[in-house]
Amino acid sequence: MASYQMGDLKKGLKIEIDGIPFKIVEYQHVKPGKGPAFVRVKIKSFIDGKVLEKTFHAGDKCDAPNLEEKQMQYLYDDGENCQFMDTQSYEQVAISDEDVGEAKKWMIDGIMVQVLFHNGKAIGVEVPQVVELKI
Repeated sequence: MASYQMGDLKKGLKIEIDGIPFKIVEYQHVKPGKGPAFVRVKIKSFIDGKVLEKTFHAGDKCDAPNLEEKQMQYLYDDGENCQFMDTQSYEQVAISDEDVGEAKKWMIDGIMVQVLFHNGKAIGVEVPQVVELKI
C-alpha cells in the first residue's frame, strides 16, 4: 500500500487514517520562525462527512486508501436501502439510505450514478451534475 509523507500532501488528495478514508479539503504549509515546518490540513471523512483538523510534522506518514469508483444503475428504494446494479456484472448492491445521503433526492429509477467503495464496501453515491426531473 502506498503511503504519503508531509511533503506529498495537497488539497484534494485522498488519505487513510486509522482505517478511515479522508479527502483533504484545506491545506496550509506553516513555517514558523522557530522550529521545524509542519502542514495543517482539514480533512473530510468519506464515511460520515465529518471535517477534522490534523497537523502533520516531518516524518509523519499516512496511507493511501483502497478506494474504487464504479458506475452503477439505481434500481429502486426498498424502504431501508437503495438498490444499485453494476451494469457490467449485473451484481446488485444495497446501500443504506444514510450512506446515500443527499443524493437520494436527485435519483430516479434507472439513473446512472458513481458509487464509491472502500475495501469492497459501498460508502457513498455521487449523482451526475445535471439531472432532468419532471415537476
